[in-house]
Amino acid sequence: MPVSALAEEKKSSEQKKKTEKAKKPIVKKTQTSEKKKLKPGLQPFTPKTKAEEPAKTKPDKPELKTKSSTATLDLAGKWTGIATWSAAFDYYDPNIGSYREVCMYQGSFEMVLNQNGNSVTGNAALGNVAVTQGRNMDVCAEGGFSTLGAVNAKVFGSGFSGTVGGLNIKGSVTSDLISGKVSGSLGGEVSIDGQFKGNRS
Repeated sequence: MPVSALAEEKKSSEQKKKTEKAKKPIVKKTQTSEKKKLKPGLQPFTPKTKAEEPAKTKPDKPELKTKSSTATLDLAGKWTGIATWSAAFDYYDPNIGSYREVCMYQGSFEMVLNQNGNSVTGNAALGNVAVTQGRNMDVCAEGGFSTLGAVNAKVFGSGFSGTVGGLNIKGSVTSDLISGKVSGSLGGEVSIDGQFKGNRS
């Protein structure tokens, strides 16, 4: 075989080797590129869950503000308004004998109260008392039943309860409005049942 033919065979074999070597890196690049493509798919869930957690804790802050905003009712001061009540008692009339008299009254009230924590003390009085109904209006007018007296009560929730002049008192209060009921007996002989409503003055 001539020398030129041998040289050409060597060149062709070397070219084949170079082309094979050139193909191999391409395969490696595709493998590494595939691995790089897989990596991002494994990581997205970790930063998202961490970013969402602080957003869940944010709604808890307003709840603390509402708790701190709750305050004890303030009854201290002067309250004035209108009261209506009934007084029921046994009465003897020489003309008709014994019967149960029920007198209805209306008048103005005034309460001056002091407060220490949830304890309330003070004084309450009635004025401008008028008889609105009764079997014997003269008897009702003589009775009067227009005196209250010392107030001793406790504040609870949105209201209060206690005593006023020996009668039971129970009511509710806002910043400028007071209302409630009074019931009980005076001297064990006269039954009182009434209600009141007024404003801070």
